[in-house]
Amino acid sequence: MTFTIDLSKKVAVVTGALGGIGSVITARLRDAGAKVVALDVTAESADSDHYQCDVADEDSVKRAAARVIGEHQRVDIVINNAGVMGRLGMPFTNLSAADWETCWAVNVVGTFNVSAAFTDILIASDDASIVNIASVSGRTGFQTSPPYSASKAAVINFTQVMARDLAKSDVRVNAICPGMVFTPFYRAVRLAAAETDPSLGDVSDEKFFSDKASALVPLGRGQEPNDIANAAVFLASPLARNITGQTLNVDGGVVMS
Repeated sequence: MTFTIDLSKKVAVVTGALGGIGSVITARLRDAGAKVVALDVTAESADSDHYQCDVADEDSVKRAAARVIGEHQRVDIVINNAGVMGRLGMPFTNLSAADWETCWAVNVVGTFNVSAAFTDILIASDDASIVNIASVSGRTGFQTSPPYSASKAAVINFTQVMARDLAKSDVRVNAICPGMVFTPFYRAVRLAAAETDPSLGDVSDEKFFSDKASALVPLGRGQEPNDIANAAVFLASPLARNITGQTLNVDGGVVMS
């Protein structure tokens, strides 16, 4: 039996949509037939379905939501992907209170701002879904960036809160925890590690990442943006009609729970 995901009648909103995982999620949703509106903090481009939006700014989100709803008359899917890493810790006492502000504002408050702005229109849909992009850091408390880990743990918890609140309106809310996905972040990690292990100074970022993934991931490899995007499309689709309040680890087995 072949299962096909058809989102051709859906309007989807993706935050942080123009780079990294967000751009691939946007592409996969479009492959499935969805009309996708990209919200991103970068300046608007010629793409008529790209609106500038700072998810940490409630007024910015409300303006963007009003435009989306006014132009499309419906929203069926919201993917809260926008996020920032924050400063490296190791140990957390190296940080100040100010180091937490942007990370918390974007990752946690941003998820609230966007979800709240689109809740009423999602309730009006006959098959609505919110998917929040969290992280395995929120599952295990990695020391690399304490504000990031704590903020993603909050996203996981808030996913359950929203799922309970919106279940009576048949709006599903789930989260995805990406595992080790190669990003420029690993350059910063490598350089920090090289301070105590000078041999890492001459290692490429890609090899540093690959070696860490081989050592830490049970399946022996890092994850790719496509892996996360495929999970997001599934959770947003009718195939997941009875899945809500769940957190799916797409991590090669790093977190076995």
